[in-house]
Amino acid sequence: MAKRRARCFFLVIALTAVLGCLFLRYVKGPSKMSVKKVVQGPKTTPGKANTPTKKEAGEMSSHLSQIAKTTKYPLSQVNKQNPVSATKTTQEPKSFLSSKTANKSTISPFNKTPKKSEFTAEAYAKRLKFSLQSNSGADFTVGDTIRVVFMAKDQQNNAVTTNIGDYFRASISTLETKSGAVGTITDHQNGTYTAAFRLLWAGEVKIKVQLVLPRQAIDVIERTIREHPFDKVMFRKRYLVGRGTIDTRCNVDPGVFDSAAPVCNYSDPRAGGRWYCEKAVNIPCKTPGYHSYILGGGAKVVLRPGEEKLFGRRNNAWRLDISGAPSTITVKKGLDVLAKRRRCMPGLATPQINGFYQQGVWNSLVCHNRHFSNQSEWRECLRGKTLHFMGDSTIRQWYEHLVKVLNLTDTALPEATHQSGPLLAQDPVNNITLKHRIHGPPIRTSPTNTSNLKYIANAIDEIKGGPNDVVGITIWSHFTANPVELYRERMEAIRAAIRRLQQRSPQTLVVIKSANTFIGNEVNGADWLAYRFDLVMRELFEGMDVALVDAWEMTSGQQWHEDVIHPTSDIITQEVEFLCSFICPL
Repeated sequence: MAKRRARCFFLVIALTAVLGCLFLRYVKGPSKMSVKKVVQGPKTTPGKANTPTKKEAGEMSSHLSQIAKTTKYPLSQVNKQNPVSATKTTQEPKSFLSSKTANKSTISPFNKTPKKSEFTAEAYAKRLKFSLQSNSGADFTVGDTIRVVFMAKDQQNNAVTTNIGDYFRASISTLETKSGAVGTITDHQNGTYTAAFRLLWAGEVKIKVQLVLPRQAIDVIERTIREHPFDKVMFRKRYLVGRGTIDTRCNVDPGVFDSAAPVCNYSDPRAGGRWYCEKAVNIPCKTPGYHSYILGGGAKVVLRPGEEKLFGRRNNAWRLDISGAPSTITVKKGLDVLAKRRRCMPGLATPQINGFYQQGVWNSLVCHNRHFSNQSEWRECLRGKTLHFMGDSTIRQWYEHLVKVLNLTDTALPEATHQSGPLLAQDPVNNITLKHRIHGPPIRTSPTNTSNLKYIANAIDEIKGGPNDVVGITIWSHFTANPVELYRERMEAIRAAIRRLQQRSPQTLVVIKSANTFIGNEVNGADWLAYRFDLVMRELFEGMDVALVDAWEMTSGQQWHEDVIHPTSDIITQEVEFLCSFICPL
Protein backbone atom coordinates (compact mmCIF):
# COMPACT_ATOMS: atom_id res chain seq x y z
CA MET A 1 0.00 0.00 0.00
CA ALA A 2 2.79 2.44 0.87
CA LYS A 3 4.62 1.54 -2.34
CA ARG A 4 1.46 2.22 -4.37
CA ARG A 5 1.01 5.66 -2.75
CA ALA A 6 4.64 6.61 -3.43
CA ARG A 7 4.30 5.52 -7.07
CA CYS A 8 1.18 7.67 -7.49
CA PHE A 9 2.87 10.63 -5.80
CA PHE A 10 5.87 10.57 -8.17
CA LEU A 11 3.56 10.09 -11.16
CA VAL A 12 1.59 13.23 -10.20
CA ILE A 13 4.82 15.22 -9.80
CA ALA A 14 6.12 14.07 -13.20
CA LEU A 15 2.83 14.87 -14.89
CA THR A 16 2.74 18.29 -13.24
CA ALA A 17 6.31 19.02 -14.42
CA VAL A 18 5.48 18.01 -18.00
CA LEU A 19 2.35 20.16 -18.04
CA GLY A 20 4.28 23.08 -16.50
CA CYS A 21 6.97 22.90 -19.19
CA LEU A 22 4.38 22.79 -21.93
CA PHE A 23 2.57 25.77 -20.39
CA LEU A 24 5.76 27.84 -20.09
CA ARG A 25 6.75 27.04 -23.64
CA TYR A 26 3.29 28.09 -24.81
CA VAL A 27 3.46 31.38 -22.87
CA LYS A 28 7.00 32.30 -23.94
CA GLY A 29 6.69 31.32 -27.58
CA PRO A 30 5.82 34.06 -30.17
CA SER A 31 2.33 34.17 -31.59
CA LYS A 32 2.81 33.48 -35.25
CA MET A 33 -0.60 34.84 -36.12
CA SER A 34 -0.03 38.19 -34.39
CA VAL A 35 3.46 38.60 -35.88
CA LYS A 36 2.15 37.85 -39.35
CA LYS A 37 -0.07 40.96 -39.13
CA VAL A 38 3.08 43.14 -39.14
CA VAL A 39 5.47 41.23 -41.33
CA GLN A 40 6.40 37.55 -41.73
CA GLY A 41 9.84 37.21 -40.11
CA PRO A 42 12.61 34.77 -41.05
CA LYS A 43 12.78 31.37 -39.40
CA THR A 44 15.31 31.10 -36.56
CA THR A 45 17.66 28.18 -36.08
CA PRO A 46 19.29 28.24 -32.61
CA GLY A 47 23.03 28.74 -32.78
CA LYS A 48 23.02 29.88 -36.42
CA ALA A 49 22.93 33.31 -38.07
CA ASN A 50 19.37 34.46 -38.67
CA THR A 51 19.84 35.13 -42.40
CA PRO A 52 16.64 35.83 -44.37
CA THR A 53 15.99 34.29 -47.74
CA LYS A 54 15.78 36.54 -50.80
CA LYS A 55 12.01 36.20 -50.75
CA GLU A 56 11.79 37.13 -47.06
CA ALA A 57 14.12 40.11 -47.51
CA GLY A 58 12.02 41.33 -50.43
CA GLU A 59 8.81 41.07 -48.38
CA MET A 60 10.41 43.09 -45.54
CA SER A 61 11.72 45.76 -47.92
CA SER A 62 8.24 46.13 -49.41
CA HIS A 63 6.73 46.38 -45.93
CA LEU A 64 9.20 49.08 -44.87
CA SER A 65 8.53 51.07 -48.02
CA GLN A 66 4.83 51.01 -47.19
CA ILE A 67 5.56 52.26 -43.65
CA ALA A 68 7.72 55.05 -45.08
CA LYS A 69 4.86 56.21 -47.31
CA THR A 70 2.38 56.05 -44.46
CA THR A 71 4.49 58.00 -41.95
CA LYS A 72 5.91 60.51 -44.47
CA TYR A 73 9.44 59.52 -43.45
CA PRO A 74 12.16 58.44 -45.87
CA LEU A 75 13.00 54.75 -45.69
CA SER A 76 16.28 55.44 -43.90
CA GLN A 77 14.37 56.92 -40.94
CA VAL A 78 11.88 54.09 -40.45
CA ASN A 79 14.46 52.09 -38.50
CA LYS A 80 14.44 54.86 -35.88
CA GLN A 81 10.77 54.20 -35.12
CA ASN A 82 8.83 51.19 -33.91
CA PRO A 83 7.41 49.95 -37.23
CA VAL A 84 4.57 48.26 -35.37
CA SER A 85 3.32 51.54 -33.97
CA ALA A 86 3.34 52.95 -37.48
CA THR A 87 0.79 50.28 -38.49
CA LYS A 88 -1.23 50.61 -35.25
CA THR A 89 -0.35 47.06 -34.14
CA THR A 90 0.61 46.59 -30.50
CA GLN A 91 2.31 43.19 -30.81
CA GLU A 92 6.12 43.48 -30.72
CA PRO A 93 7.57 41.96 -33.93
CA LYS A 94 10.12 39.74 -32.14
CA SER A 95 10.65 37.60 -35.25
CA PHE A 96 12.85 40.25 -36.91
CA LEU A 97 13.91 42.37 -33.93
CA SER A 98 16.15 41.12 -31.13
CA SER A 99 14.91 37.84 -29.66
CA LYS A 100 15.77 36.35 -26.31
CA THR A 101 16.03 32.91 -27.94
CA ALA A 102 18.27 34.02 -30.82
CA ASN A 103 22.05 34.02 -30.78
CA LYS A 104 23.69 37.44 -30.16
CA SER A 105 25.26 37.30 -33.61
CA THR A 106 21.82 37.24 -35.25
CA ILE A 107 21.70 39.54 -38.29
CA SER A 108 18.62 41.69 -38.82
CA PRO A 109 17.68 43.04 -42.27
CA PHE A 110 17.63 46.50 -40.63
CA ASN A 111 21.35 46.54 -39.88
CA LYS A 112 22.55 45.05 -43.13
CA THR A 113 22.88 48.65 -44.39
CA PRO A 114 24.37 51.26 -42.02
CA LYS A 115 21.76 53.71 -40.74
CA LYS A 116 21.80 57.19 -42.23
CA SER A 117 22.41 59.69 -39.45
CA GLU A 118 19.61 62.12 -38.77
CA PHE A 119 20.49 65.67 -39.77
CA THR A 120 20.86 68.18 -36.95
CA ALA A 121 21.90 71.81 -37.29
CA GLU A 122 24.25 71.54 -34.30
CA ALA A 123 26.15 68.58 -35.75
CA TYR A 124 26.29 70.24 -39.17
CA ALA A 125 27.59 73.51 -37.69
CA LYS A 126 30.42 71.60 -35.98
CA ARG A 127 31.53 70.30 -39.37
CA LEU A 128 31.65 73.83 -40.79
CA LYS A 129 35.06 75.49 -40.61
CA PHE A 130 36.36 78.76 -41.99
CA SER A 131 39.86 79.81 -42.97
CA LEU A 132 41.46 82.79 -44.65
CA GLN A 133 41.49 82.64 -48.42
CA SER A 134 44.95 81.83 -49.73
CA ASN A 135 45.43 85.25 -51.35
CA SER A 136 44.72 87.11 -48.09
CA GLY A 137 47.94 88.52 -46.68
CA ALA A 138 49.37 88.14 -43.20
CA ASP A 139 49.40 91.89 -42.50
CA PHE A 140 46.08 93.69 -42.22
CA THR A 141 45.49 97.41 -42.64
CA VAL A 142 42.38 99.61 -42.46
CA GLY A 143 40.88 99.74 -45.94
CA ASP A 144 41.87 96.18 -46.86
CA THR A 145 39.33 93.55 -47.86
CA ILE A 146 39.82 90.03 -46.55
CA ARG A 147 37.94 86.85 -47.40
CA VAL A 148 37.34 83.67 -45.49
CA VAL A 149 36.24 80.42 -47.09
CA PHE A 150 34.03 78.01 -45.19
CA MET A 151 32.45 74.64 -45.84
CA ALA A 152 31.39 71.46 -44.10
CA LYS A 153 33.43 68.30 -44.61
CA ASP A 154 32.44 64.69 -44.15
CA GLN A 155 34.51 61.95 -42.50
CA GLN A 156 36.45 61.45 -45.73
CA ASN A 157 37.36 65.19 -45.73
CA ASN A 158 35.18 65.90 -48.77
CA ALA A 159 33.03 69.01 -48.99
CA VAL A 160 29.38 68.39 -48.07
CA THR A 161 27.30 69.39 -51.08
CA THR A 162 23.84 68.64 -49.72
CA ASN A 163 23.41 72.05 -48.09
CA ILE A 164 23.62 74.46 -50.98
CA GLY A 165 21.57 77.51 -50.01
CA ASP A 166 22.16 77.61 -46.25
CA TYR A 167 21.49 80.98 -44.64
CA PHE A 168 24.57 82.48 -42.95
CA ARG A 169 25.50 85.80 -41.40
CA ALA A 170 29.02 87.17 -41.12
CA SER A 171 30.44 90.10 -39.17
CA ILE A 172 33.57 91.59 -37.68
CA SER A 173 33.65 93.33 -34.32
CA THR A 174 35.67 94.75 -31.45
CA LEU A 175 33.37 94.64 -28.45
CA GLU A 176 35.67 96.74 -26.23
CA THR A 177 35.13 99.75 -28.50
CA LYS A 178 31.61 98.81 -29.70
CA SER A 179 32.88 98.54 -33.26
CA GLY A 180 31.18 96.32 -35.80
CA ALA A 181 30.40 95.75 -39.47
CA VAL A 182 28.82 93.08 -41.63
CA GLY A 183 30.46 90.80 -44.15
CA THR A 184 29.03 89.80 -47.52
CA ILE A 185 28.50 86.09 -48.24
CA THR A 186 28.76 84.33 -51.58
CA ASP A 187 27.29 80.86 -52.08
CA HIS A 188 29.36 79.08 -54.74
CA GLN A 189 26.64 76.43 -55.20
CA ASN A 190 29.06 73.57 -54.56
CA GLY A 191 29.04 73.36 -50.78
CA THR A 192 31.57 76.16 -50.28
CA TYR A 193 30.95 79.75 -49.23
CA THR A 194 33.04 82.91 -49.08
CA ALA A 195 32.59 85.77 -46.62
CA ALA A 196 34.21 89.10 -47.53
CA PHE A 197 34.98 91.78 -44.93
CA ARG A 198 36.22 95.31 -45.35
CA LEU A 199 38.54 96.28 -42.50
CA LEU A 200 37.25 99.64 -41.27
CA TRP A 201 39.00 100.31 -37.94
CA ALA A 202 42.29 99.52 -36.25
CA GLY A 203 42.81 97.10 -33.37
CA GLU A 204 41.99 93.50 -32.50
CA VAL A 205 39.14 92.45 -34.76
CA LYS A 206 37.09 89.29 -34.27
CA ILE A 207 35.77 87.38 -37.29
CA LYS A 208 32.36 85.79 -36.80
CA VAL A 209 30.44 83.51 -39.15
CA GLN A 210 27.09 82.08 -38.06
CA LEU A 211 24.81 79.42 -39.44
CA VAL A 212 21.40 81.06 -39.09
CA LEU A 213 19.32 78.36 -40.79
CA PRO A 214 20.35 75.24 -42.70
CA ARG A 215 18.88 74.56 -46.12
CA GLN A 216 16.68 71.84 -44.64
CA ALA A 217 14.94 74.35 -42.35
CA ILE A 218 14.51 76.86 -45.18
CA ASP A 219 12.87 74.16 -47.30
CA VAL A 220 10.42 73.48 -44.47
CA ILE A 221 9.59 77.19 -44.10
CA GLU A 222 8.91 77.52 -47.80
CA ARG A 223 6.79 74.36 -47.83
CA THR A 224 4.62 75.68 -44.99
CA ILE A 225 3.99 78.86 -46.97
CA ARG A 226 2.95 76.85 -50.01
CA GLU A 227 0.64 74.65 -47.93
CA HIS A 228 -0.64 77.44 -45.63
CA PRO A 229 -0.27 80.66 -47.64
CA PHE A 230 -2.97 82.59 -45.79
CA ASP A 231 -4.21 80.69 -42.75
CA LYS A 232 -1.14 80.78 -40.51
CA VAL A 233 -2.63 83.85 -38.86
CA MET A 234 -6.26 84.93 -38.67
CA PHE A 235 -7.96 88.24 -37.98
CA ARG A 236 -11.35 89.46 -36.87
CA LYS A 237 -13.68 92.39 -37.30
CA ARG A 238 -15.74 93.05 -34.19
CA TYR A 239 -18.99 94.99 -34.14
CA LEU A 240 -20.39 96.54 -30.97
CA VAL A 241 -24.13 95.91 -30.86
CA GLY A 242 -25.77 97.33 -27.76
CA ARG A 243 -23.96 95.77 -24.85
CA GLY A 244 -22.83 92.79 -26.90
CA THR A 245 -20.37 92.08 -29.67
CA ILE A 246 -20.48 90.25 -32.99
CA ASP A 247 -17.23 88.85 -34.39
CA THR A 248 -16.47 87.92 -37.99
CA ARG A 249 -13.28 86.39 -39.38
CA CYS A 250 -11.08 88.34 -41.82
CA ASN A 251 -8.11 87.53 -44.04
CA VAL A 252 -6.43 88.31 -47.35
CA ASP A 253 -8.12 85.30 -48.97
CA PRO A 254 -11.82 84.46 -48.37
CA GLY A 255 -11.07 80.80 -49.08
CA VAL A 256 -9.73 80.33 -45.55
CA PHE A 257 -13.24 80.85 -44.13
CA ASP A 258 -14.31 77.52 -45.65
CA SER A 259 -17.90 78.73 -45.75
CA ALA A 260 -20.60 79.53 -48.28
CA ALA A 261 -21.74 82.52 -46.20
CA PRO A 262 -21.60 86.04 -47.74
CA VAL A 263 -18.27 87.90 -47.62
CA CYS A 264 -17.50 91.62 -47.43
CA ASN A 265 -14.81 92.66 -49.91
CA TYR A 266 -12.65 95.50 -48.59
CA SER A 267 -9.92 95.05 -51.22
CA ASP A 268 -8.38 97.99 -53.07
CA PRO A 269 -6.43 96.87 -56.17
CA ARG A 270 -5.02 100.36 -56.76
CA ALA A 271 -3.49 100.29 -53.26
CA GLY A 272 -2.34 96.68 -53.64
CA GLY A 273 -4.62 95.60 -50.81
CA ARG A 274 -6.62 92.39 -50.60
CA TRP A 275 -8.96 92.07 -47.63
CA TYR A 276 -12.12 90.10 -46.92
CA CYS A 277 -14.33 89.60 -43.87
CA GLU A 278 -17.29 87.35 -43.26
CA LYS A 279 -20.49 89.35 -43.43
CA ALA A 280 -22.31 89.67 -40.13
CA VAL A 281 -26.04 89.01 -40.24
CA ASN A 282 -28.13 92.20 -40.63
CA ILE A 283 -25.00 94.43 -40.54
CA PRO A 284 -23.97 96.25 -43.77
CA CYS A 285 -20.36 95.72 -44.92
CA LYS A 286 -19.64 99.45 -44.77
CA THR A 287 -20.34 99.55 -41.02
CA PRO A 288 -17.14 100.38 -39.07
CA GLY A 289 -15.88 97.90 -36.52
CA TYR A 290 -12.71 96.98 -34.68
CA HIS A 291 -9.88 95.12 -36.40
CA SER A 292 -7.66 92.80 -34.37
CA TYR A 293 -5.44 89.76 -34.57
CA ILE A 294 -6.81 86.43 -33.32
CA LEU A 295 -4.06 85.04 -31.11
CA GLY A 296 -3.63 81.38 -31.94
CA GLY A 297 -6.37 81.59 -34.55
CA GLY A 298 -4.29 80.34 -37.44
CA ALA A 299 -3.31 76.86 -38.57
CA LYS A 300 -2.46 74.88 -35.45
CA VAL A 301 0.05 72.45 -36.97
CA VAL A 302 2.16 73.37 -39.97
CA LEU A 303 5.27 71.28 -39.21
CA ARG A 304 5.48 67.57 -39.86
CA PRO A 305 6.76 65.22 -37.14
CA GLY A 306 10.44 65.76 -36.50
CA GLU A 307 10.74 69.01 -38.49
CA GLU A 308 10.85 71.09 -35.32
CA LYS A 309 14.33 69.66 -34.72
CA LEU A 310 15.59 71.68 -37.69
CA PHE A 311 14.97 74.88 -35.71
CA GLY A 312 16.12 76.25 -32.40
CA ARG A 313 13.97 76.80 -29.34
CA ARG A 314 10.37 77.76 -30.19
CA ASN A 315 11.18 77.35 -33.90
CA ASN A 316 13.68 80.19 -33.79
CA ALA A 317 16.74 80.46 -36.01
CA TRP A 318 19.89 78.80 -34.69
CA ARG A 319 22.63 81.45 -35.10
CA LEU A 320 25.34 78.85 -34.45
CA ASP A 321 28.91 80.13 -34.46
CA ILE A 322 31.28 78.43 -36.88
CA SER A 323 34.83 77.78 -35.71
CA GLY A 324 37.82 78.82 -37.79
CA ALA A 325 41.26 80.29 -37.82
CA PRO A 326 42.29 82.95 -37.40
CA SER A 327 39.26 83.98 -35.37
CA THR A 328 40.94 87.27 -34.43
CA ILE A 329 43.26 89.46 -36.48
CA THR A 330 45.25 92.61 -35.71
CA VAL A 331 44.46 95.53 -38.00
CA LYS A 332 46.88 98.44 -38.32
CA LYS A 333 45.99 102.04 -39.13
CA GLY A 334 45.75 102.82 -42.82
CA LEU A 335 43.31 104.41 -45.21
CA ASP A 336 40.84 106.99 -43.83
CA VAL A 337 37.66 105.28 -44.98
CA LEU A 338 35.50 108.27 -43.97
CA ALA A 339 37.39 110.85 -46.01
CA LYS A 340 35.75 112.52 -49.01
CA ARG A 341 32.25 111.20 -48.35
CA ARG A 342 29.43 112.66 -50.42
CA ARG A 343 26.62 114.85 -49.21
CA CYS A 344 23.55 112.82 -48.27
CA MET A 345 20.81 113.09 -50.89
CA PRO A 346 18.14 110.81 -52.34
CA GLY A 347 19.08 108.39 -55.11
CA LEU A 348 22.54 107.43 -53.84
CA ALA A 349 23.56 103.83 -54.46
CA THR A 350 23.88 101.66 -51.35
CA PRO A 351 26.87 99.29 -51.43
CA GLN A 352 26.66 95.86 -49.78
CA ILE A 353 28.86 97.04 -46.90
CA ASN A 354 27.57 100.56 -46.37
CA GLY A 355 28.72 101.50 -42.87
CA PHE A 356 30.22 100.46 -39.57
CA TYR A 357 30.00 101.14 -35.85
CA GLN A 358 32.76 102.72 -33.78
CA GLN A 359 32.16 103.61 -30.14
CA GLY A 360 28.58 102.55 -30.81
CA VAL A 361 28.14 105.29 -33.43
CA TRP A 362 27.17 104.48 -37.00
CA ASN A 363 29.50 105.78 -39.71
CA SER A 364 27.94 105.66 -43.16
CA LEU A 365 30.03 104.82 -46.22
CA VAL A 366 27.20 106.02 -48.45
CA CYS A 367 27.36 109.68 -47.47
CA HIS A 368 28.46 112.07 -44.71
CA ASN A 369 25.93 111.27 -41.99
CA ARG A 370 25.13 113.56 -39.07
CA HIS A 371 25.26 113.11 -35.29
CA PHE A 372 23.49 115.36 -32.80
CA SER A 373 24.78 116.23 -29.37
CA ASN A 374 21.81 118.16 -27.93
CA GLN A 375 18.13 118.96 -28.36
CA SER A 376 18.70 122.32 -30.02
CA GLU A 377 20.57 120.64 -32.90
CA TRP A 378 17.63 118.32 -33.49
CA ARG A 379 15.21 121.26 -33.46
CA GLU A 380 17.37 123.26 -35.85
CA CYS A 381 17.42 120.37 -38.32
CA LEU A 382 13.67 119.72 -38.18
CA ARG A 383 12.40 123.30 -37.93
CA GLY A 384 9.46 123.88 -40.27
CA LYS A 385 9.26 120.19 -41.27
CA THR A 386 6.32 117.80 -41.36
CA LEU A 387 7.33 114.16 -41.03
CA HIS A 388 4.85 111.51 -42.20
CA PHE A 389 5.88 108.10 -40.85
CA MET A 390 3.88 105.23 -42.33
CA GLY A 391 4.07 101.50 -41.74
CA ASP A 392 4.58 99.10 -38.89
CA SER A 393 5.80 99.52 -35.33
CA THR A 394 9.49 99.58 -36.33
CA ILE A 395 8.98 102.99 -37.95
CA ARG A 396 6.71 104.05 -35.11
CA GLN A 397 9.92 103.83 -33.07
CA TRP A 398 11.24 106.75 -35.13
CA TYR A 399 8.16 108.76 -34.20
CA GLU A 400 8.54 107.84 -30.52
CA HIS A 401 12.24 108.71 -30.51
CA LEU A 402 11.69 112.18 -31.97
CA VAL A 403 8.78 112.85 -29.61
CA LYS A 404 11.12 112.09 -26.71
CA VAL A 405 14.12 113.98 -28.08
CA LEU A 406 12.07 117.08 -28.91
CA ASN A 407 10.04 116.80 -25.69
CA LEU A 408 6.70 116.80 -27.50
CA THR A 409 3.28 115.58 -26.40
CA ASP A 410 1.03 113.27 -28.38
CA THR A 411 -2.34 114.62 -29.44
CA ALA A 412 -5.07 112.05 -28.79
CA LEU A 413 -6.98 111.43 -32.00
CA PRO A 414 -10.54 110.03 -31.88
CA GLU A 415 -10.70 106.24 -31.50
CA ALA A 416 -6.92 105.97 -31.94
CA THR A 417 -4.60 103.65 -30.04
CA HIS A 418 -0.90 104.27 -29.65
CA GLN A 419 -0.16 100.86 -31.13
CA SER A 420 -1.85 101.52 -34.47
CA GLY A 421 -2.47 105.28 -34.55
CA PRO A 422 -2.90 107.59 -36.26
CA LEU A 423 -0.56 109.56 -34.01
CA LEU A 424 0.20 113.28 -34.01
CA ALA A 425 2.74 115.42 -32.13
CA GLN A 426 3.59 119.08 -32.75
CA ASP A 427 6.05 121.77 -31.72
CA PRO A 428 4.21 125.01 -32.59
CA VAL A 429 7.20 127.20 -31.66
CA ASN A 430 9.55 125.53 -34.16
CA ASN A 431 6.74 124.48 -36.53
CA ILE A 432 7.62 120.79 -36.32
CA THR A 433 4.90 118.20 -36.97
CA LEU A 434 5.27 114.45 -36.50
CA LYS A 435 2.72 111.92 -37.74
CA HIS A 436 2.45 108.15 -37.71
CA ARG A 437 -0.13 105.81 -39.18
CA ILE A 438 -0.02 102.07 -39.52
CA HIS A 439 -0.46 100.43 -42.91
CA GLY A 440 -3.71 98.77 -43.96
CA PRO A 441 -4.48 95.13 -43.10
CA PRO A 442 -3.16 92.54 -42.47
CA ILE A 443 -2.09 93.96 -39.10
CA ARG A 444 -1.32 91.89 -36.01
CA THR A 445 -2.61 94.35 -33.46
CA SER A 446 -5.00 94.79 -30.58
CA PRO A 447 -8.50 96.11 -31.43
CA THR A 448 -8.37 99.30 -33.45
CA ASN A 449 -11.18 101.17 -35.18
CA THR A 450 -11.34 100.23 -38.86
CA SER A 451 -12.11 103.88 -39.71
CA ASN A 452 -8.50 104.70 -38.77
CA LEU A 453 -6.98 102.09 -41.08
CA LYS A 454 -5.80 103.24 -44.48
CA TYR A 455 -3.68 101.65 -47.19
CA ILE A 456 -0.33 103.44 -47.45
CA ALA A 457 -0.66 104.11 -51.17
CA ASN A 458 -3.90 105.99 -50.50
CA ALA A 459 -2.35 107.91 -47.60
CA ILE A 460 0.54 109.01 -49.85
CA ASP A 461 -1.94 110.25 -52.46
CA GLU A 462 -3.42 112.57 -49.82
CA ILE A 463 -0.08 114.32 -49.17
CA LYS A 464 0.35 117.54 -51.11
CA GLY A 465 4.10 117.47 -50.61
CA GLY A 466 6.78 120.12 -50.82
CA PRO A 467 10.33 120.92 -49.67
CA ASN A 468 9.28 120.74 -46.01
CA ASP A 469 7.56 117.35 -46.22
CA VAL A 470 9.34 114.11 -45.36
CA VAL A 471 7.67 110.74 -45.99
CA GLY A 472 9.16 107.72 -44.22
CA ILE A 473 7.87 104.22 -45.06
CA THR A 474 8.45 100.64 -43.96
CA ILE A 475 6.21 97.61 -44.42
CA TRP A 476 7.32 94.05 -43.77
CA SER A 477 6.77 92.56 -40.30
CA HIS A 478 3.01 91.94 -40.59
CA PHE A 479 3.32 90.19 -43.96
CA THR A 480 5.92 87.54 -43.18
CA ALA A 481 3.41 84.70 -42.67
CA ASN A 482 2.14 85.17 -46.24
CA PRO A 483 3.64 84.53 -49.69
CA VAL A 484 6.14 87.09 -50.90
CA GLU A 485 3.87 87.80 -53.90
CA LEU A 486 1.33 89.42 -51.58
CA TYR A 487 4.04 91.70 -50.20
CA ARG A 488 5.21 92.55 -53.71
CA GLU A 489 1.69 93.64 -54.72
CA ARG A 490 1.49 96.02 -51.78
CA MET A 491 4.95 97.47 -52.36
CA GLU A 492 4.38 97.94 -56.10
CA ALA A 493 1.29 100.00 -55.28
CA ILE A 494 3.29 102.09 -52.81
CA ARG A 495 6.03 102.63 -55.39
CA ALA A 496 3.43 103.87 -57.88
CA ALA A 497 2.03 106.26 -55.24
CA ILE A 498 5.54 107.60 -54.54
CA ARG A 499 6.03 108.25 -58.25
CA ARG A 500 2.77 110.23 -58.32
CA LEU A 501 3.90 112.22 -55.26
CA GLN A 502 7.26 113.01 -56.84
CA GLN A 503 5.58 114.11 -60.07
CA ARG A 504 3.34 116.64 -58.31
CA SER A 505 5.99 117.65 -55.78
CA PRO A 506 9.58 116.72 -56.76
CA GLN A 507 11.05 118.39 -53.66
CA THR A 508 9.32 116.00 -51.23
CA LEU A 509 11.86 113.79 -49.49
CA VAL A 510 10.92 110.09 -49.47
CA VAL A 511 12.83 107.74 -47.17
CA ILE A 512 12.48 103.96 -47.17
CA LYS A 513 13.40 102.09 -43.99
CA SER A 514 14.50 98.48 -44.51
CA ALA A 515 13.54 95.55 -42.32
CA ASN A 516 15.71 94.74 -39.31
CA THR A 517 16.96 91.42 -38.01
CA PHE A 518 15.11 89.82 -35.12
CA ILE A 519 14.56 86.55 -33.27
CA GLY A 520 11.16 84.93 -33.67
CA ASN A 521 9.22 81.94 -34.89
CA GLU A 522 10.76 81.32 -38.30
CA VAL A 523 7.64 79.55 -39.55
CA ASN A 524 5.42 82.61 -39.01
CA GLY A 525 8.02 85.21 -39.74
CA ALA A 526 11.52 86.08 -38.59
CA ASP A 527 14.97 86.51 -40.12
CA TRP A 528 14.66 84.39 -43.25
CA LEU A 529 11.24 85.64 -44.33
CA ALA A 530 12.08 89.24 -43.43
CA TYR A 531 15.32 88.92 -45.42
CA ARG A 532 13.41 87.68 -48.49
CA PHE A 533 10.97 90.58 -48.25
CA ASP A 534 13.82 93.04 -47.81
CA LEU A 535 15.42 91.84 -51.06
CA VAL A 536 12.13 92.48 -52.87
CA MET A 537 11.90 96.00 -51.40
CA ARG A 538 15.44 96.86 -52.54
CA GLU A 539 14.75 95.52 -56.02
CA LEU A 540 11.56 97.59 -56.38
CA PHE A 541 13.12 100.89 -55.25
CA GLU A 542 16.49 100.50 -56.97
CA GLY A 543 17.25 103.56 -59.10
CA MET A 544 14.42 105.64 -57.64
CA ASP A 545 14.97 109.09 -56.19
CA VAL A 546 14.52 107.95 -52.59
CA ALA A 547 16.81 107.60 -49.57
CA LEU A 548 17.39 104.24 -47.89
CA VAL A 549 17.98 103.78 -44.17
CA ASP A 550 19.54 100.33 -44.03
CA ALA A 551 18.23 99.12 -40.66
CA TRP A 552 19.12 95.55 -41.65
CA GLU A 553 22.82 96.37 -41.74
CA MET A 554 22.61 98.58 -38.66
CA THR A 555 21.10 95.75 -36.61
CA SER A 556 23.19 92.87 -37.99
CA GLY A 557 26.45 94.86 -37.87
CA GLN A 558 26.40 95.23 -34.07
CA GLN A 559 27.23 92.42 -31.61
CA TRP A 560 26.43 94.01 -28.22
CA HIS A 561 22.62 93.61 -28.35
CA GLU A 562 20.42 90.64 -29.17
CA ASP A 563 18.34 90.71 -32.33
CA VAL A 564 14.85 91.92 -31.41
CA ILE A 565 11.87 93.04 -33.45
CA HIS A 566 12.12 96.49 -31.85
CA PRO A 567 15.82 97.52 -31.71
CA THR A 568 17.15 99.21 -28.59
CA SER A 569 17.12 102.99 -28.25
CA ASP A 570 20.82 103.47 -29.12
CA ILE A 571 20.29 101.69 -32.45
CA ILE A 572 17.13 103.74 -33.14
CA THR A 573 19.16 106.89 -32.45
CA GLN A 574 21.59 105.92 -35.23
CA GLU A 575 18.73 105.19 -37.64
CA VAL A 576 17.02 108.53 -36.98
CA GLU A 577 20.28 110.45 -37.18
CA PHE A 578 20.88 108.90 -40.59
CA LEU A 579 17.34 109.90 -41.59
CA CYS A 580 18.09 113.48 -40.56
CA SER A 581 21.29 113.39 -42.61
CA PHE A 582 19.00 113.62 -45.66
CA ILE A 583 16.65 116.20 -44.09
CA CYS A 584 19.46 118.62 -43.17
CA PRO A 585 22.59 117.33 -44.96
CA LEU A 586 26.09 118.49 -44.05
